[in-house]
Amino acid sequence: MVTKSQLEAEVAELRRQLAEQSGNSASKDDKQADPDKSVSDGIVETLDEWSTQLEEVMTELEEFPHKRPILFALGIFTVGYLLGRSR
Repeated sequence: MVTKSQLEAEVAELRRQLAEQSGNSASKDDKQADPDKSVSDGIVETLDEWSTQLEEVMTELEEFPHKRPILFALGIFTVGYLLGRSR
């Protein structure tokens, strides 16, 4: 059976190791010092990437009828035909 003093010694050792690891992590990466900030920064970066990708897709969709009008007309005809046949 484990005694109270052995458990306290183990907890102290784990705290020391944790302090060591967090000290090394902080020196390697400053973002780890403030996890809330790093999470919010990650969310903002992800939203910025999605926004950029959405803008690119919208630009392509706006330019498509001008670049390939015959293909656009065939696509519109096909969608209309399928919608008409679905009922």
